[in-house]
Amino acid sequence: TAAEERAVVAKESAALRTSFKNENSGQKRVSSMAKLMFLHMLGYPTHFGQMECVKLIAGSAYGEKRMGYLGLMSLLDETQEILTLVTNTLQHDLKSKNQYTVGLALCALGNLCSEEMARDL
Repeated sequence: TAAEERAVVAKESAALRTSFKNENSGQKRVSSMAKLMFLHMLGYPTHFGQMECVKLIAGSAYGEKRMGYLGLMSLLDETQEILTLVTNTLQHDLKSKNQYTVGLALCALGNLCSEEMARDL
């Protein structure tokens, strides 16, 4: 039923908040971000995971960057204030020697770029 679904989602949201505060392991953070994006697709609030996206894209591992950029593109739009924190990481990733990292940054830029971000980059 809908009430049972809401109860499960509330419980899982609380577990994700705790996980984001406590986890330092990259794979656990990636898994938590995937769960968060699923909750977002179901229509539940996921604003508490926006900062975690920024942390993931700042990582050096490709898997973390990929999930972080995917989270940014699905959880945020170009009007969010948190995007000012992403500009430096995008600039760094666009200059990367790894073509896949550059591709992630370009894809995110196409989805999230605002006028201010375009001027800064």
